Amino acid sequence: MESLRWLIPLLAVVAIFVGGIRALLSLRRSEESLICTTCGAETDMPQSTARGSFAIEVVLWLALIIPGLLYSLWRQSTRRKVCPACGSATLILADTPDGRKRAEQLPKGKS
Repeated sequence: MESLRWLIPLLAVVAIFVGGIRALLSLRRSEESLICTTCGAETDMPQSTARGSFAIEVVLWLALIIPGLLYSLWRQSTRRKVCPACGSATLILADTPDGRKRAEQLPKGKS
């Protein structure tokens, strides 16, 4: 048990680092307006979601460092922008011809 004394501070530093990066990324605004092809909502601040489970990530970090690190890297590499109104990942640029066409066809959602 004495040899694992360094593990908890290391996990705390990693958790703070990952949390800080996530916070910085969530504050970034999209430079272009996006429109959801599912609900018609227009936004310049899409939400970001990652595949996988946070609970599994925590368990893997507590079990061993290498599996936790690999799973965390995989989750962060599969992040995608989703609509803040409906959660769909079908966002397209609103100022493209297809985006303008869909904006006219779909009912206007909440921004």
